Amino acid sequence: MRNYKKYVYTGLPLLGVLFYLLYLHAATIDIIYSDYIRLINSYLPDIWNPKKFFVPDLLTRIPVNYLERAINVELFGYSVTFDRFMGVFSFGLSALFVAGYSRRESVGIGWFAGMMVFMFSLNKWEMLYNGTGWVHFLAFACFYYHYLVLDRVYGQRGKKGDALRLALLPACITILVAGPYCAIYIVTLVLAYGFIYLYGRFGNAGFRVLNGRRLAGLMALTGTPLFLYLWSHSKAVYEYSGASDAPLLATLLEQPLYFVKFFLKSFASMVFGTELITRRMDWIPGKIWCLLGFLVIGVYVLALWMNFHYGIVNRTIFPLMLLAGGGMNHVMILVTRWIFIPKDIYGMSSRYALQYQIGIVGIFLTFALASRELGRRKKSRERRSAMRFEGFFQGIAKTAAVLFIVGNILTTVEEFNFAKHRKIHNQHVHVTVWNFENETDEALAEALEYNKEGIREALTLMKEHRLNIFREKEPPFYPAFMEEPLQLQ
Repeated sequence: MRNYKKYVYTGLPLLGVLFYLLYLHAATIDIIYSDYIRLINSYLPDIWNPKKFFVPDLLTRIPVNYLERAINVELFGYSVTFDRFMGVFSFGLSALFVAGYSRRESVGIGWFAGMMVFMFSLNKWEMLYNGTGWVHFLAFACFYYHYLVLDRVYGQRGKKGDALRLALLPACITILVAGPYCAIYIVTLVLAYGFIYLYGRFGNAGFRVLNGRRLAGLMALTGTPLFLYLWSHSKAVYEYSGASDAPLLATLLEQPLYFVKFFLKSFASMVFGTELITRRMDWIPGKIWCLLGFLVIGVYVLALWMNFHYGIVNRTIFPLMLLAGGGMNHVMILVTRWIFIPKDIYGMSSRYALQYQIGIVGIFLTFALASRELGRRKKSRERRSAMRFEGFFQGIAKTAAVLFIVGNILTTVEEFNFAKHRKIHNQHVHVTVWNFENETDEALAEALEYNKEGIREALTLMKEHRLNIFREKEPPFYPAFMEEPLQLQ
């Protein structure tokens, strides 16, 4: 039985990776588009030029990107497929970290399988499809790893070198990999350190793994990289198409319901993806999605309560950290993306699913550990009235888990079926880009989803250096693609 579980814990993440690769094969071809235009004009062809690396807003550009981009250009001719594969493998690493924790904590196979179905949902298709975002998958893998190191130390199961890891990881991850996601990562760590210190001092003396001096040192080592990132961020210039420039407070006072709907709908997106909603469920009023989001927040509260009621925090803090990170990501998206008013559905975008899902993983782990503890209590033959109380909340937990799983299966099926339309669109773009010298600026902007200057300059550079599709010797030929209707929605 133990060997069987071992293969499940490892095998399901690997199957998830294969499924994501299958989706990319069905939905994409290897062609640059959108943000790649900006990257080409900014960094190519002299990818080893230090002047392009040592810039004031370096950390916002995520330094590890420079190395990966150089490898991509030198070995793969600037392949978008390579970037996409890097994203999938990085996400697989996250799943393996969660699997390792699940195996250590003896998470039930049913709970683990359900969690993997949720994790490998296509609710984040846009992040998979957009190769420039590969590093964000790597960032979350690093976050999971760091949280697990801290969890080992908290549970007094630390390994040799963990103290050094806790000291170095914040700087390494924040400066090299995390980019804009570092804020929630750092705040989660700070909250965790504060909780560990206070819980050991006032709640459970057996967990005094942090004294005041060590707490201050870890806080300093954790906070300093964030200040460096914020300084670098202050040197960057961002442009948002269709964004409002109105002040936050004035807009909040004028349209408070917009912010409420934006926030609630962002939670609902963890059950049903926005593409499924807009294509198949557009007849459902927005109030229903707000209600669903409110229920998901209730599930967060239930999981938070269970961590303390069942004594989960006496052994492990990992699920609690994931809950905190997920909840704060919803707040961060609200604060930074409300500017796309009046689109209160914007917070449901698939590009944010990677950030949101960390909290739902924490919910699954909490419910699994609580279920194990409830089974132990039943064996101890406690009072029936107490068991009825426990069983009621366990029923809610199982219902919520089923809702997450079923909703994400429907989302995945919808997106996988739509993959052929994304590939047909890619084929149209391939033909247009290959013939870019004879196309209008408007046609290129529409095909490449890039409404800024620099498209011709980027494509000319790519052609001169035989990169991406211009490595091909023959023009693209798709005899059947015109037979299919072109769909983008």
